[in-house]
Amino acid sequence: MIYTVTFNPSVDYIVRLDALEIGALNRTSDTAKYAGGKGINVSRILNALEVPSTALGFAGGFTGSFIEEALQTQGIHHDFIKVAGDTRINIKLKTGEETEINAAGPMIDTSDIDRLKDQLSKLTTEDHVVFAGSVPSGHDDLYANLARLLESKGVEFTIDAEGDKLTSTLEHGPYLIKPNLFELEGITGRKPSSKAEMIEAAASLLDLGAKNILLTLGSDGALFINPEHRYYIPSPAGTLKNSVGAGDSTVAGFISRKGHPLTEQLRYAIACGSATAFSDDLATRGDIEDLLEKIEIHTIEEVK
Repeated sequence: MIYTVTFNPSVDYIVRLDALEIGALNRTSDTAKYAGGKGINVSRILNALEVPSTALGFAGGFTGSFIEEALQTQGIHHDFIKVAGDTRINIKLKTGEETEINAAGPMIDTSDIDRLKDQLSKLTTEDHVVFAGSVPSGHDDLYANLARLLESKGVEFTIDAEGDKLTSTLEHGPYLIKPNLFELEGITGRKPSSKAEMIEAAASLLDLGAKNILLTLGSDGALFINPEHRYYIPSPAGTLKNSVGAGDSTVAGFISRKGHPLTEQLRYAIACGSATAFSDDLATRGDIEDLLEKIEIHTIEEVK
């Protein structure tokens, strides 16, 4: 079973306006509400691909209930830990350009963390955990502690996080990490300008323990690096409509084909990420399948 962990989920409130006038009354042209959060996005894409998962994390209040009900309606299993505060609401303002207003989440105390650890301690080597996004305030070492727990049980995990939250887990051997170029620069202290330099910078993280690295480059596609393979995967042609969830969709696509040939994992990863970027919300299965045959994978024989 795949388990996704979202420490700080949200109700994503999508607000569309023809134009925004600051200091005046504005009326929306359309609104929508979705269960949000990076791990939840992974579960939603896995569900679209008919790959079962269980969404874990913390949820509270009427907004937490909304998330649980939304996932239940979609047929996504969940086992959230109930917390005292309300799950946050994030505003995604679309007026031609996209503006995000993300709220702070509820307080998470040590007993809540202990309950999550208890959930993860029951997993087996047949399971896979996806960690994604921010951690609760005051728990900066949470990723490292949970990665250590999973490593001790032989449970593989994927992590999609920034900075120290990511690097603190590398010694525990994550199956997949998915930095973007900006995040890679922050982690390595390098500013690569060519694909060869990007691969070299990303490959330095293999020495620290990462098993597979998928470096996303936005409209330029992605680079894949592991000890045996180097690939460049350009993005398929399409119109960017939505950047929210594209990276999470990429992770879901890769994990969804775990156990299949690596090239198939990469094809699904880029198809899922691109399909979400070309959609108003997360991609549907039809969106993804339309792109699968358009994904090209190029081998990089030598990096100088």
